[in-house]
Amino acid sequence: MENRLENLKEKMDETILKDVYFDDKQYQKVLNSIKKSKFRKLVFPLKNKFNTVLSASVVSLMFLGITYFVGTQLNLFNGPEVKQANERKENMQESLEPSNEKTAYIPSKQEENYDEMTKEEILTKMINTVDYFETAIGEFKSFSGGDPGYTVIEYAISLKYQPGGYGKRTYTENGKNETFYEYYKDGTVWNLMEQTHTYSQMSYSEGSSSGTLKIEEAFSKDNEGINVTKYRERPPIGSANETLFPYEIASNYTRDLSKWEIEKQNEELLGHNTLVIKGTKNHRDFQTFRFWVDKDTGILVKYETYNSAGDVVDYLYPSKLQINVPIDSEQFKPNLDGYRIDDLSEKPSITTGNIDEQIPEELKAQWEEAKKNPNETAILHMNNKWYIHVKRGYLVNYIDEEKGILYFAKASAAKSLLNFHALVEGYNVETLKMVYE
Repeated sequence: MENRLENLKEKMDETILKDVYFDDKQYQKVLNSIKKSKFRKLVFPLKNKFNTVLSASVVSLMFLGITYFVGTQLNLFNGPEVKQANERKENMQESLEPSNEKTAYIPSKQEENYDEMTKEEILTKMINTVDYFETAIGEFKSFSGGDPGYTVIEYAISLKYQPGGYGKRTYTENGKNETFYEYYKDGTVWNLMEQTHTYSQMSYSEGSSSGTLKIEEAFSKDNEGINVTKYRERPPIGSANETLFPYEIASNYTRDLSKWEIEKQNEELLGHNTLVIKGTKNHRDFQTFRFWVDKDTGILVKYETYNSAGDVVDYLYPSKLQINVPIDSEQFKPNLDGYRIDDLSEKPSITTGNIDEQIPEELKAQWEEAKKNPNETAILHMNNKWYIHVKRGYLVNYIDEEKGILYFAKASAAKSLLNFHALVEGYNVETLKMVYE
């Protein structure tokens, strides 16, 4: 076996130790140093232990002192602001938490949908939007090519927890505004007109859910080949229907899957991921349309119609849309200070919209039958009230009480394929003749 220690001194002298000089004097110093070290360990073991403990204690006390000092100074200079900020945060969170005493509600947060969707899937959501969100706050501007002015809508709605709604409709024409307010809560609907400071009040009953509609259930044809449509329930407020519950628009524009296509699967709009639909529509004022539909809820966020030159004819442009955000239900009750009630029983009036809840029990069967014929006008009469199902593309304009004539006007281009209902009250007429203008 090789002796690796052989000639060790010579090998080390040739490396890093070659310039180090080590004589007897250095040798003696090393020995003395080793002896002193051993002596200290033997004579003063307790002292070393005590010093160690003492040092640790001093360091700990100093650390605690510094911590206390820093904490005191931070509270002194930043304490009030930090404390107030924390208190504000806690108070805000507490105010939003629903309870029996509070009116605010925090729904589950909307999760944006980025999955690829088919035509059938997006259309099914559009005709069942009531199933896919709990609260909504929004604002949009709408315009129809046949109208001289435009309308701005603001709304807030809660569908499940303490249901209710608020809507503000401002119609602007030639610089002049007409503003109407709608409220509903706890079985009561209020309609306020700002210009006259009058309001009307009526009762409503909550409609029960009919369950998710399939496309083949919603869209069908009668024996004469005329389109028949079944709609889902929605709240008794018309301001937000065009965007939040676009059932009629979905029926009139997209029921025929061959007439439209998905242009984009994902396009961000007001923080929402939308699917863009583009299609054709044979109409006297426009030929094509484009919809921006929220993929998570089916809400119609935006739309445009175009004429043959590609110009925009009708539009709905949103400026705000918040889904499943906290809403205080107290805003669903109007402040009637300064307003006087408009007694419909003493004054002739025409109310246009969804009047299904106002139909007397004795007339409901006839009313439902009339709705199956969208191209015919039906008038039902009871207790000095007229319940009118207007044929497609028209709406009630006015009544000549002396002659007993009910005049109808053509609906705007965007609404020409819709059926409108009207409730006529307070007119001293025995019969109503129909005239279409």
